[in-house]
Amino acid sequence: MAAAERSASARPIRTALVALLAAFAVLVTGFTAEAQQRPRTVLEMLFGGGQQAAPQRPAVRKPVVRKKKVRATRPARQKKQRTQAARPKPSGQQQSAAAAAVAPTSKNEDAKTVLVAGDFLAASLADGLSNLYADNEMIVIEARTDGSSGLVREDHYDWTEKLGPILDEAKPAVLVMMLGSNDRQPMAVGSQSFPSRSEEWVKNYEQRIGEITEATKSRGIPLVWVGMPAFKFDRMSEDMVFLNDLYRKAASSVSGEYVDIWDGFVDANGAFVYSGPGVNGQTTQLRNSDGITMSNAGEDKLAFFAERAINRLLGTTLAATGAFTLGPDQLPTIQLPPIGNAANALQAAPVSIDDPSLDGPDTLLGTGSASGFSLEPSPRERLVINGGGTGGTEGRADDFAWSEKSAAVTPSGPPIVSRGSVSLQSVRESEGIVPPDEMPTILDAIIEDWSRQNDAARPE
Repeated sequence: MAAAERSASARPIRTALVALLAAFAVLVTGFTAEAQQRPRTVLEMLFGGGQQAAPQRPAVRKPVVRKKKVRATRPARQKKQRTQAARPKPSGQQQSAAAAAVAPTSKNEDAKTVLVAGDFLAASLADGLSNLYADNEMIVIEARTDGSSGLVREDHYDWTEKLGPILDEAKPAVLVMMLGSNDRQPMAVGSQSFPSRSEEWVKNYEQRIGEITEATKSRGIPLVWVGMPAFKFDRMSEDMVFLNDLYRKAASSVSGEYVDIWDGFVDANGAFVYSGPGVNGQTTQLRNSDGITMSNAGEDKLAFFAERAINRLLGTTLAATGAFTLGPDQLPTIQLPPIGNAANALQAAPVSIDDPSLDGPDTLLGTGSASGFSLEPSPRERLVINGGGTGGTEGRADDFAWSEKSAAVTPSGPPIVSRGSVSLQSVRESEGIVPPDEMPTILDAIIEDWSRQNDAARPE
């Protein structure tokens, strides 16, 4: 009986303990979850405790499938007509008309060939000349260039040996030569090597230049030698100045034309410039970023310098070959210029500011040769010789005189002679002019004056 009572009395206690343990377990579980969610404090980070680092699971790497890159091929850049401005794309009839305008002019069967030979700068010159003479049916530009060639490395390309066969094959009317940018290096002659610009180097270099000029002279082909421009590097530009002097002497020895382009690619102080005036007078980029090669505008400027020499030689050649011979019924009516004097010229032919060829007058007003005999005196003759004025127009800056120059004032009667003068005729008739009495000394003059005063003071 007693045991049953004890067990009955202990049952509520066990139940309470179980409930208390269950509540404590729930509390601990909630505190643990809260501790895992909240951030760790400074004390916990310094002294430990608080949030436990969760075990890291090994990361599962997903396989990466790399796609093969396909590089898009860039279409070849076509050379545009640099003389045409960028315009919106036309359509229909306008597009066909524009295509016909851009199409190159077909060359005549009797067109003369201009052969351009040399290194990479000669190739740029050939591009500029091709663009310049694209509309000229009587001139064909042909290029025979090697970018790395020169006169030093004959093992790479021997111009002295290959130029003759090229001339025989192309039969040009004019040869345009431009090279030298690759010749700043030692020269190998046989088993010897000579440094650049040494005495033996210069001797052999001049000999190779002479072989080129002799090849053109023996075939009767006019020569135009285009000099080297300035470059980005000062030492390179210095060597080009030295080589240009050799080219100038060689071209003049065979009556050729030497074209100096140096001033077209430097500033006012003679230093290299990337940009400068183009053929249209506007500032543009002439050289590429390497400071050596030419841009499109630089190619056009090279052709601009060489154009005048080429036209001069082509005009002489075409006239000699009779390419421009006209029949009697095709002769134009010749109108003689009016009789005049260059010193009397009051105006000159105007020059357009946007004219790329700059083919206006080459002399100043009044400095040209007289076009004929003139009976009218020039302003100089009227002013200096005849003593007349220039006939100034009223209101003009030189209308400063009230009247024309008149003769000097001269007496109408005999010349005026002052009283007491001696006639020259009477002097000739007499024995001559009698000299005056000798002047007394100062002491004698004082004594004489003192005696005269005393005599005047005495009574009569």
